[in-house]
Amino acid sequence: MTGKSSWFKLFTIVYFLSVFYTAPAQSTTNEKRITGWSSDIDTMLALMQREHYIYRSKPLPPELITKAAELKTKISKFSDERMLLELQRLMFYMHDGHSYILPVARNVSSMYMPLQFYIFNDGTFIIDADEPYKKLIGCKVISINGVKTEKLIDDMNSYIHHDNKFTVIWFAPSVLRFRGTYEPYRLTAGSPGIIMQLIDKNHKTITHDINFIPATNFHGIPKLMPSVITDKKPAPLYLSQVENNFWFTSINSKTLYFQFNQVENKDTETLAVFADKLNDALQIQKPLLFIIDVRNNNGGNLDLLPPLMNVIKQFEQQNHASKIVVITGRNTFSAAQVFITLVNRDTHALFAGEPSSSSPNFVGEGNYITLPYSGAMGSISNKYHEQIPGDTRLWIEPDFPVTLSSVQYFNNEDPVLDFILKNVQ
Repeated sequence: MTGKSSWFKLFTIVYFLSVFYTAPAQSTTNEKRITGWSSDIDTMLALMQREHYIYRSKPLPPELITKAAELKTKISKFSDERMLLELQRLMFYMHDGHSYILPVARNVSSMYMPLQFYIFNDGTFIIDADEPYKKLIGCKVISINGVKTEKLIDDMNSYIHHDNKFTVIWFAPSVLRFRGTYEPYRLTAGSPGIIMQLIDKNHKTITHDINFIPATNFHGIPKLMPSVITDKKPAPLYLSQVENNFWFTSINSKTLYFQFNQVENKDTETLAVFADKLNDALQIQKPLLFIIDVRNNNGGNLDLLPPLMNVIKQFEQQNHASKIVVITGRNTFSAAQVFITLVNRDTHALFAGEPSSSSPNFVGEGNYITLPYSGAMGSISNKYHEQIPGDTRLWIEPDFPVTLSSVQYFNNEDPVLDFILKNVQ
C-alpha cells in the first residue's frame, strides 16, 4: 500500500530525529487505527446478527466470536490490506456465497497485480495482463511468493465465502491478485512487488518479479473473455457476446443456441420482450436441440424469469422429440442458479459443462454493507431461496461433465459445445 509505506518511511526519519515530539502523535495515530478497526469488527458482528438469514434468529457461531476477539489483538501488527482479508475470514462463518467483504475499501488503499488469472483443468494460467507483463499471457503459474498455487487456492476453501467448492474456483483468481492475500505467507506488508514462478509458452520454467499497482479498477469478478493470444480462430460463441445479456442464433437447421449472460433487462429490450422473440424463433424452427448457455451468468433480478421459463416449458411440451441442454459453469450464480434450478425442476433438460457455484436451494442476496472506519464494503445475505423443497444437493451434477483446458481456451475452442453437437442427438 503506497500511502502506508510512505508513512512508515516518514515515521522512521522523524522518530530518530526527535522522539520527544513524534511519540505522542504516533501513539495517537496507532490508537485511532486500532479503535477504528475494532469498531469495524464490532459493527460487522452486529450486522451479521441483525441481517443474516440464519443468524438473526440464533447466536453467532462461537468460533466466529473467538476469531473476532483474537483479530482485535493483532490489529497493530496487520496492515490495512491484511485486515480486509481477515474481515473476509470472519465473514466466511456465515457459510454462504453472498456474504463477503471485498479486498478493496473506501477509506484504505489496496494493491494488486496487474494480471488476470484463470483456473483450467490443467492448472492456473495468466490470461490477461497490463504492460509490461503482456508477454506473460499464456504462462502457467507454479508458485507465488514461494507458495505453490495449488496450496494458495486450497487454503481459500477455509476463508472465501462459498455455497460449494466451485464458488472458490470462481473467486480464487481474483483473490490471488491482491497483496494482502500473501501477508499470511510471509510477504512483508507494503512490499512493492512479488516473485512468481511460471512455466512459459515454450515449457520453460522462469521466475518473474511483478510490481503491485493500486487496485482502483477492481470491479468484482470479471467474466471470462476470448483468448487474446491467438488469431487462428475467432472467439467461440460462448465468449463472442459476453456483455450481451441475452441473445440467440441458429447453429444449424436442427439446433438453436440461446446464451443467457445476465438476469437483467437491457437498456433497449426487456427480458420479457426477448422471451417472446425467442418463442417465435422456437415455434418457427422447432429445433431438435435447444441449447441454453448460462456459463457467463452471475445473476441479477430473479423476478424477471417467469416469461422466459414459460417459453422453455412450452417448447418442451410442444416438441416431445426435442432435447434441451443447459450449459453451466462456475460463473453461474445467484439468480442464474434460481433459473437453472427451475429448469431442472420443471423440465427434462440435460446439463453439460461444469457445475454452477451455488446450490439448488441457497441462502443468498445482495444485501450490501459499508463499515464506518475502513469503508470496507460487502454483503450479508438476508434471504433463503428454495425452489425444490428438501433438495440438499450442493450443485446440479452435469449429465455431460466437460471442462476447459488452457490449450483449448487459448486456441478459442469450446469443448462443451463441441461435445454436445457431436454426442447429443
